[in-house]
Amino acid sequence: MFGWQRLFGSKENQIRGFMTDEELQNNAVKLKSFLDDAKTKWDLENPKPKSWYEKNKLYVTKATNFLILCTDGLIQLVQTFSAAGPDKKIAVLAVLTELFDYIATKAFPIWLSPFVPVIKQIVISVIISNLIEFIVAKYKEGAWNMEKKNEP
Repeated sequence: MFGWQRLFGSKENQIRGFMTDEELQNNAVKLKSFLDDAKTKWDLENPKPKSWYEKNKLYVTKATNFLILCTDGLIQLVQTFSAAGPDKKIAVLAVLTELFDYIATKAFPIWLSPFVPVIKQIVISVIISNLIEFIVAKYKEGAWNMEKKNEP
């Protein structure tokens, strides 16, 4: 099951009793289910193109939008977990890394494959990591619906 339990298995959480073994297992199942659903959705929305040129015309934009939507969905999912904040972020990054690998293997032509690890590092460690911080901050502030907040 990909060792999902390690994502939440930090010694601090176990010592403080934040998560039981049952919670760890339930969270792992939820994350695996989310990942499987995301892969299925990606495959359904992006049928196999006839050529690599056709594939790459809009593929990067679609992949980026898909990962952003998945990031938001995953954050909402892990917010229900009783894990510590850093463990939740690690869980989101782990799922999105696996999802990126799944999408990227189908995205890039063979001559770009040497650059996939560099692209992955930038996308996951820089862009998605900062996006998680941004989304979590917005949720905590309740700042998503500023127009509604300003209404009397």
